[in-house]
This record gives sequence, structure tokens and C-alpha cells, in this order.
Amino acid sequence: MSDSSLLTVDTLSDEVIRLREALAAAQQQNEVLSTFVALSEAAATTDDVTALARHVGGVLRRNIPNLLAVYFTRQGERWGAEVVSDAVPPEFTALVRAGLPLDTPFLAQTVAARTPQFFDHWNSAEQGMPHAEQFQAAGVAPFFQGGQPVALLVVGLVGQAVWTAQQRQLFTSVYQALYSAQQRKALGQEQQRSLEAFMMLTEAIGLETDRVRLAERASELFLASMPGWSTGYYEWDGGLWRARYTNVPDPRLRDALFAGVPASTPGLFEAVEARGPVFFDQLGVRDELVVGAGSYDAAAFIPYFRDGQPTAMFAIGSEQYQMWLPEDRALFEAVGRSLGLGLERAWQAQELEEQRSELQAANEELEAFAYSVSHDLRTPARHVKGFTELGRRAMAQGQLDKVERAFRVMEGAADQMNSMIDAMLALSHSTRQPLTHTAVNLSALMEHARRHVEDEGGGRQIEWRIEPLPQVMGDPATLQQVLTNLLSNAVKFTRTRERAVIEIGAQAGDEAWTVWVQDNGVGFDPAYADRLFGPFQRLHGHSEFEGTGIGLATVRRIIVRHGGRIWASSVPGEGTTFSFTLPHLRPLVLGEGASGLR
Repeated sequence: MSDSSLLTVDTLSDEVIRLREALAAAQQQNEVLSTFVALSEAAATTDDVTALARHVGGVLRRNIPNLLAVYFTRQGERWGAEVVSDAVPPEFTALVRAGLPLDTPFLAQTVAARTPQFFDHWNSAEQGMPHAEQFQAAGVAPFFQGGQPVALLVVGLVGQAVWTAQQRQLFTSVYQALYSAQQRKALGQEQQRSLEAFMMLTEAIGLETDRVRLAERASELFLASMPGWSTGYYEWDGGLWRARYTNVPDPRLRDALFAGVPASTPGLFEAVEARGPVFFDQLGVRDELVVGAGSYDAAAFIPYFRDGQPTAMFAIGSEQYQMWLPEDRALFEAVGRSLGLGLERAWQAQELEEQRSELQAANEELEAFAYSVSHDLRTPARHVKGFTELGRRAMAQGQLDKVERAFRVMEGAADQMNSMIDAMLALSHSTRQPLTHTAVNLSALMEHARRHVEDEGGGRQIEWRIEPLPQVMGDPATLQQVLTNLLSNAVKFTRTRERAVIEIGAQAGDEAWTVWVQDNGVGFDPAYADRLFGPFQRLHGHSEFEGTGIGLATVRRIIVRHGGRIWASSVPGEGTTFSFTLPHLRPLVLGEGASGLR
């Protein structure tokens, strides 16, 4: 046989070997693809990740006979084995069932990389893992939920120190199928939790009208699905966003949030500008306005508007990095929308209650007015008529002194009637006058009122004891009327005292400020306290103390329109205390106070 013939045979033999190798590679590739298709179909029909992990382990062993697999889940501060291949030695099985530390080097490296990792020439001693000497190579695939690591698929190769390209491809394929099932299960759970949260909060909406309690319920429902987050509910008050509820653990940050943060605070500002939910990663690094806020990474905000103005805000934040997933956003938005419905209902309930109070006050004033027309206004009219007749007879008899006296009485009656008419017009004006809603410094109003009534003291010695008063939300012009009326009353009814003492102070409550004006004057019988605030209702005679009886009715009307209430207590001969409340927040009319946000 010639050399050329031998060369041809050798060439053909080499070609056959290459073809066989190519065919084997194609068959193996086909098996990998078939395995991926089978796993994808299985993953599409089940959300039981543990059962699928067992299936994955079997598939890997059929294609890589020298491979053993373990599926771990996060159990506190350890990785605990949920699924272990049958051929794993008992000592190693006991070790992984007990759990591996989170800082096990090759596991921690995979979690940090957030993608599957392959380790050739793997050394169990370097990893601090006894009973694992039979493994020479390892592969780890991580699973995350809500941005946090929740599971690991770990495989080891026995008697093989280096992964082949096809083995890597197969492992990556089964990981992707298992990850799809895990994500679908997580999405289903989140959707279910979102639905449950929506239903529970919707039920609460039908019963609860307290805004802070509604916010607490919304936070509880959100935290049931995503524990470990900080939540907060804010209302726009006096040019600041003030927390009404928050669960942040840092006391410095809590104090800052309850004290109020500026409208320009990141997140709050952007939510108002967007007029809808906003989501942030690493928001804390941008927030230099709020003490302690820099430790927060992920955050979300949803604003609520009333009459076109920002009125309230629901916010969440995490001090651990959070990758915003669609299901997390859906949960926050679902809870936020439900809270918005509840807040709207609460505002409407408050508005109806205020309207009811105003209607009740108006009805009482109408009754008092009818009484006054039939009694109080008749008195000066009777005087005019009666003394006109007396004057006519006196004039006919030439008794000019009696005529002069009759004229004086008629003139006084006319003045009294004019004063009462003016007082009724003032009361009507206080009812119809539009109220502004802005920050009011009560101390400044009180000082102005004190200077205004000093002349009424007639040079008497008056000791003023005035405590610092708060800044409140309200209408400065009508609140000035309130303070001036109450101080004028105190000065008038201490007239008989050698040394008058008038005290003014305030105390903060959960929902409102309470302000009081106390004097050491003549006092009144407490049995008639309810009559004090009716138009023309007087507990002292005109001969003792002048007045129309309209001042306190006006004061009551103004306080009611501010959403507060007023009452009086007294001990006859010892003095009187008038007290009234002003709510911390009146969200139905924001007025100029909210305009600074835009």
C-alpha cells in the first residue's frame, strides 16, 4: 500500500473521530436544551420552589453524574438546607441541615455578586466546611426577594476540579428555570398580600374617621407584608410637614419629624411636584435637612391633596438597600390608595361635623335673636313711646324739666337700640366673613389686645400674668376679636376689685391647644353658664356693668368656625375663667399656608 493510501485512511479516520465528537457534543447540547425546556415547562406549572429544587437536583445528576446538590433557604443568620441529594454523605448532610454561616466565603461571595458563581479547585478547608473533602469544584446560584437574599442552589463536583463549559451552561439553565418559579411564587404572594391589605384597609375605611388611626392601620398592613420598614404619616401644618404618626426607631429623627420638616425636603418635595407616588433608591444621601435621615436608602412617598393643595403624605423607608420590584411598588400603591380613600372620608366627616356645629350654633343664635327682638328691642321702643307721651303732657303743662328728662330717656333708649342693632350686625358679620388659614402668633395678638383694653381700666391697677402663647393655625383678624373681647370682659368685671389680676395661658393637647383667660372679678352663678354665649344674654344688670351681650356670642361663633369650642367656669365673688380650643390642624382650607409648596 502506498504512503498516499495510508494518508487517506488516516485522514478519514481522524474525520470520523471529529464527526463522532461533534455528534456527541450535539447530543449533549440537545440534552441540555431538552433539560431546560422540561424544567421551564415544570416551572410554568408549579410555584412550589422546594419541589422544583428536588427536580432540579435529579436533572443535574442525570446529566452530570459526579454532581451532588443542596438547596438552602435563609433561616435567620444561617443558610439551612431544604433539599439534599440522596448520595450526599450523612456527616455532610447533618452539617448543612444544621445550617452554614452567612459569611461562609464562597456563599457570601455569590450573594455579593448577585449572579451564579463557579469555583474551580474548591478547597473545603479554606471554606471552613468539614466533611466536604470529596468536592473539588462547586457552583452556587443565588435567589433574591425584595432585594434580599432568600435562597441558594449549591452543587459540588466529585473527582472533577474544573467546570466544563457545557456543565456551566446546564447549571445556569436550571438556575434560570428555578429562579423563574421562585419569582412567580413571590409575585403571587405579593399580589395576594396586596389584595388582602387593600380589602382590610377598605373595611377599616368604612368604620374609622380618625386620620392618624387610619395611617396606623395602613402602616400595620404594609409592615405585615414588608417587615422592618419605617413608616410615617405627615400633615401640612404651618409651612412644615409634621409627622402625626411614625415608627422610626431613632429618637432624634422622630423628634425632628414630629417638630416638622421643610417643604423642600427631598422625597416630600418631589412627591408634591409629581402629584403621585414616587420611589427612590439611596434617598438618604440627598437629605441633609433632617437629622438622622441619612441612614435611609430606599424610600417611597405618596401625597394627598385637598382642594388642589397638598395636605397629607404617607411615606416608607428602609435602612437596608432595597431594589424596588414591581410587586413592592404595587403593594405600596395599593395601601396608599386605600389610605387616600379613608382620608377623604375622614375629611368629609370632619367637614360635615363642622357644618353641623355651625348649623346648631346658627339655630341657637336665631332663637336668641327672635327672643331679643321680642324682648330686648321692645324695651327701648317702649321707653321711646312711653316717654314721648310723658313729654307731650309735661310740655302742655309747661313742666320743662320733665320734658328735658323725657328727652334724655328717649335719647338713651335710641342709643341703646342703635348699639344693639350694631352688635347684631357685628355678630352677623362674624358669621359671614370668610376665614383665612395661616400661622398666627397668639402672643402678638394677646399683647395687642392688652394694649387696646388698658384704657378701659380707668387708671386702675391691673396685674397681668401672661404666659408665652403658641403659634396656631387660624384667621388672625377674628382671633384678635376673640382675645380683645375676653380681655375687655376681664377688665370690666374686675372693676370692683382694688387689685385686679388677669392671667392668660395655654396648654398643648393631642388634637388642639387650650387657651384660657382668668380673672379675679365678680364671677357669676355657674348654673347659668350656658346662657353666657347666647346673643343679648346677660347675667348682670345694665346698671352694674354696661354692654350689649353680643361680645361672647361673637367669640363663640368665631371659635366654632375655627373648629374649636369655648366654655366658662366661675365662682361667684372670686372670678371667672374662659377657655377655648384651637385645633392643631385644619386641613379643609389650607389658604396661604400651603402655597409655599409650589
